[in-house]
Amino acid sequence: MFRENKDHKQESFYSLKSFLTPKLWEQLSNSWAATFYQEVFSRIDEKLFADLYSEKDSRPNVPVNVLVSLEILKSGYGWSDEELYEQAKYNLQVRLALGLHNLNEDIFTERTIYNFRKRVREYAKETGVNLMQKVFEQITDAQLEELALETGWQRMDSTQVLSNLARMTRLELMVSVLQAVHKQLGESDQKIYEERWEPYLEGRPHQVCFKIPTRETKEHLVTIGHELDRLEAELAESAPESEALPLIRRVLEEQYRREPEGTLQLRPGKEVETDSLQSPHDLEATYRVKGGKEYRGGYVVNVSETADDENPVQLITDVQVEPNHTDDAKLMEESLDDQSEREIKVEKVTTDGGYTGPKGEQACGKH
Repeated sequence: MFRENKDHKQESFYSLKSFLTPKLWEQLSNSWAATFYQEVFSRIDEKLFADLYSEKDSRPNVPVNVLVSLEILKSGYGWSDEELYEQAKYNLQVRLALGLHNLNEDIFTERTIYNFRKRVREYAKETGVNLMQKVFEQITDAQLEELALETGWQRMDSTQVLSNLARMTRLELMVSVLQAVHKQLGESDQKIYEERWEPYLEGRPHQVCFKIPTRETKEHLVTIGHELDRLEAELAESAPESEALPLIRRVLEEQYRREPEGTLQLRPGKEVETDSLQSPHDLEATYRVKGGKEYRGGYVVNVSETADDENPVQLITDVQVEPNHTDDAKLMEESLDDQSEREIKVEKVTTDGGYTGPKGEQACGKH
């Protein structure tokens, strides 16, 4: 059951302040933790996440503003999940930042963090709404208003971000897909295909491919394609809801083509598009060549920031993460559209040459 967190506004007998000397409390109150508590934690609209919880009377949720703030701190400090949990339990600055003032109260279990992430991820998949993005926008818009910053002049730039994936050859990719599909099959099907695919299941993809001579690469790519094609037909009839089907169909479409007589042919490398699958472990990561450099299996992050010289500080106003084959002009269009919906006034944008051209002019012309 969803419930907003009001506890952090009430001072407890066991509060941080009551356990510290006046000097230490003053230092803690003037640290980054107090600023985070005021500018980020206290601004989070928990009602954005109400749909993640049951409407029936049940045990109240762990405070959403605490869980969201933990994700922000984890990213900012680069903590592992274990470090994050330890910091939340024992670091007084982190506890102040999270509004956990009562030292006599046990903290939630680590599993709560994982469950919250899962709910946010599944909600995004079902609705297309990124709740963490909504939090960023809501906090930023409130800060822009309170600081009375001028947003008319902004600068924008993008950068490539690689997913944490192994760089694979085409054959390693197909072996990796075959192994991933095998894990998604039911137990009985796994046993059947374990015998058929034994050479491709013994070891990690690079270990399997290490034993295959270069001259035999195409032969194995064709063999794997036929195996996936056969499995796709069987699953379509016997298990149409199988998790493996979308992956199989995507790979067959991207890596192979079906001739008029129905035979399956391996596509030449030049026919494989840049938005093709780079790894079965990250379905959205794509391939791009930019400035003569290859970015295989990654994303592009586009950032907009206020740039008026009269502003006492500058704030990031918009952030987008897209597959890395996305054009810069398209990212600018999305950013300007998004800021317009949030009633952020933008009159001039400073960019590099990647945003210019007909598409860039059209994006600016809309606003």
